[in-house]
Amino acid sequence: MKVAVIYHEDFGTDGHSVLKLRIKPSFDALMKSGLVDGKDVQVLRPKPVLLGLVEDVHTKEHIENIRHEPYNMIYYNVALLSAGSVVMAAEMVAEGEADNAFAYTGTAGHHASPGSCWGFCYFNDVAMAIVRLREMGLERFLIVDVDPHFGDGTRNIFGDDPDVFHINFNHQSRSNYDTTNNNYDVGIGFNAENDQFLNELVSVMELAKDFDFQLCFVIFGHDSHRDDYGGFDLTLSAYPKMTNIIKDAVGDRGIVFVLSGGSNGKVASVAIPGVIAVLAGGWPV
Repeated sequence: MKVAVIYHEDFGTDGHSVLKLRIKPSFDALMKSGLVDGKDVQVLRPKPVLLGLVEDVHTKEHIENIRHEPYNMIYYNVALLSAGSVVMAAEMVAEGEADNAFAYTGTAGHHASPGSCWGFCYFNDVAMAIVRLREMGLERFLIVDVDPHFGDGTRNIFGDDPDVFHINFNHQSRSNYDTTNNNYDVGIGFNAENDQFLNELVSVMELAKDFDFQLCFVIFGHDSHRDDYGGFDLTLSAYPKMTNIIKDAVGDRGIVFVLSGGSNGKVASVAIPGVIAVLAGGWPV
């Protein structure tokens, strides 16, 4: 298949209170779009991630805090299920069962460090997926984080890893390119509009082309939309264009989109099917 969509209804009922209201509307819009009428785009149901993978990324103290602290514990199960969605998506692309994938989640992951978390994140889903893919024999990865909030948890895990190329968009006013460690922080400021975002994306993806990665993760936060909470001023037309830019740069190495920030159901209902359509080679931009 061209795109595997990993989805569970619990993301919309038990997910984080800020994130969950976009889940069902966007999934319903996807089902009505015609994209899943054939074999190219298929929806699959994830299982919770294995605890061993969580322990490979996070400290025991952090896991116990999420499991038992009164505010965190209400999201413990859906955080495991969210990570399971991302791991399943990555496995399918790595094994050639899907060209690309889109992983729905009920909690986010990029603010989760080994021993701490914040910002609707509990466990670092992409980090667990990379651990799993390395068990399968893959070694080198590109991470493109287009959520407007700095993905500090992912950087804390992979910042010194020479086999991970980490691009991190954020609403700071300065960029920082650490070429030694393949850490590229693209600060485009608050209220950044489509052209600025897309032009910066083209430039940094050109740098990534020379890195011999085997699979690309895109941490996708539609909180970058002007009607969402993230600080950028993008419109809906930015997202399929963004996906095309990334897809052209990645080529046939495979892309896993991971749902991150965003709360606006109307935005998600257009943005998510649009991303999936481009991954499937559909709707022209």
